Amino acid sequence: MELSLVIPAYNEEKRIAHTLEMVMPFMDNHFTGYEVLVVDDGSTDHTVAVVEEFGHPCLQIVSLKKNMGKGMALKHGMLLAKGKYIFFMDADLPYPLESITEALSVFYTRKADLVIGGRDLYQAESDVPYPLSRKIASAMFSRFINAVLRLDIPDTQCGFKGFTRAATRIIFPQLTIQGFGFDFEMLFLARKYGYHIERIPVNLRHSVDSKVHIVKDSWKMFRDALQVRANDWNGVYNKLKEVPHEG
Repeated sequence: MELSLVIPAYNEEKRIAHTLEMVMPFMDNHFTGYEVLVVDDGSTDHTVAVVEEFGHPCLQIVSLKKNMGKGMALKHGMLLAKGKYIFFMDADLPYPLESITEALSVFYTRKADLVIGGRDLYQAESDVPYPLSRKIASAMFSRFINAVLRLDIPDTQCGFKGFTRAATRIIFPQLTIQGFGFDFEMLFLARKYGYHIERIPVNLRHSVDSKVHIVKDSWKMFRDALQVRANDWNGVYNKLKEVPHEG
């Protein structure tokens, strides 16, 4: 199987059908061997039923018994994925699906282990203007994260990332952050193990009903960044790397 796409979903009954109506035809037109895994993160609405009713041979629904946070939902789905290249994207499809084919080209030509989206690399104006408050918060957050974790990646939180299956099997079993901080934790681990990371420009389509709260979630991510650094100092990742994982 060439490609897996993992989509985390929490109470997405209102838009998951529309998302799949865009995703599945795109995948059918571009790939012969692929799978789409929707990971239900303990939804309390009808997300699971909507996905099951959609019905497609390359579509799977994976349900967590309780809400664990986006990081843990993605960890679960990424380790279940069987593709040679494994991508994830949010349920509101904030980036064009064509980014997948662009990323695959980079995988093929540059022998990358990770290909991640960079909103800062996109030269044209985004389809939906990004609020100034979020631009300021994002810039401050990026400086803090890179100072603490030394990632040298301006946009760690872009919700479009792809991994080789080999890199997935090393990085994802070691993730400890349940919430939005999982992005920079996985990038920290990729740097730690010397993986080749490439970045591509992506056009952000800002969701008006984003579930990210600038103040509350920024403080959580600041805390998570310090936790990642503490994990590394205390040898937590080295211990997790030695534990056998299924997936």
